Amino acid sequence: MTQPILLLSPVKSAIAAEGGTLEVMLRVQAPDQPVEGKTKTIHKRLALVVDRSGSMDGQPLTEALRCVAHIASCMTPQDQMSVVVYDDDVNVLVPMAPVKSADAIRHALAGVESGGSTDLFGGWEAGARQLEGGVDTSISRVILLSDGQANHGLCDQAEIEKHCRSWLAKGVSTTTVGLGHGFNEDLMIAMARVGGGQQYYGQKAEDLYDSFDEEFSLLKALCLRQLDIKLIAAPGVIIETVGLVQQNPDGSYRLSDLAWGAEAWMMLRLHISPSAVGDPRDLLAATLHAQTLEGQTVKAHAAMLSLPVVAAPAYAALAMDEAVERRLQELEFALASETLRQLVQRGDTRAAQTMLAALDKRFAQNPWLRDKLVRLRTLANEDTLMMSKEIRFSAMRMSNRLTQKSEVAYSCDETNMPIPSFLRKKVEEGKGRRQK
Repeated sequence: MTQPILLLSPVKSAIAAEGGTLEVMLRVQAPDQPVEGKTKTIHKRLALVVDRSGSMDGQPLTEALRCVAHIASCMTPQDQMSVVVYDDDVNVLVPMAPVKSADAIRHALAGVESGGSTDLFGGWEAGARQLEGGVDTSISRVILLSDGQANHGLCDQAEIEKHCRSWLAKGVSTTTVGLGHGFNEDLMIAMARVGGGQQYYGQKAEDLYDSFDEEFSLLKALCLRQLDIKLIAAPGVIIETVGLVQQNPDGSYRLSDLAWGAEAWMMLRLHISPSAVGDPRDLLAATLHAQTLEGQTVKAHAAMLSLPVVAAPAYAALAMDEAVERRLQELEFALASETLRQLVQRGDTRAAQTMLAALDKRFAQNPWLRDKLVRLRTLANEDTLMMSKEIRFSAMRMSNRLTQKSEVAYSCDETNMPIPSFLRKKVEEGKGRRQK
């Protein structure tokens, strides 16, 4: 049985007698990957769903089909794959079957041409149905590639999210890939978020090869999915989540699927009532429910977080936990950048430049955020539409990313570093390592 460790890491090692707020990072740490052969092989079942609507005519469709061919070349004969194409009609080009030959997939793609409007939901749903009947020892995932916005069939985002969530409960997850300039990043990110998958974007297939390598390396390394956290506050404590956190209907919180040797996390802000200086005070407990890839339920508990109560001067003098402080900055950047995105979308260039300057000053001591701001400035001068998308994807990455259990502070772009691709910190989410 895969047994994770659940930790509660406060930003400071005590609380102030007068009360106030305290940030706490909840961490779910996976064990290191067992020696090869000690775990079951988890096979992939992928439904590739490709937008062939009129807006995909020419290079966008060519790039999308190149992506599909690339994915097919990464599959093994034990994996299964289906290809669905859609405009206002939906066609199952390749029914779900073992991938015996990537060339056979390329041959099936040869006759695909662009067509009418965009029944994005219809295409996605057809892909999901191809994945019905999977077994617990396989990963079933729709990978949706689109350059457009849903304008045919079911278009309401909230309704589409409900379907993604429902299929996830049946074991079918969703990853989305935005191509080009025109895709609806809010819809694509929302589908992946509630659908238990990842979200990527790029303008060309070569921009996405690294993303697909990330997707495959993550699928290969997964040990737990459907991580749900239940929080229990002690008397006199109110819990506030920080950042873009997904809450389930029952009040629990959903974290990212977890890979061997990695850490999933969320940030909390505790609002604490006053108390007397002296003995430790109970603050927070947490419980994890998750599923192994074999379908077994795993539970873990974090010991009650209890911290000593100290006077205000002693509290002010306490050092901050470096890892918690760094991730708090990342979440602050993610939330602030959404305001920047709104300014860019409104075309308020002057206000956007003013805010960029303020962010430069605020995050000057954080190398990763500083490098991201340099790239955003370049995009602001070159392509404000792609700047808006980069802000959105970057904010999601910072709020939901997996990390190393003992994460090394960022020093430079990690795109080409020899670490698992799903753990890399990149300057730009829409770019990746080029194929040799």
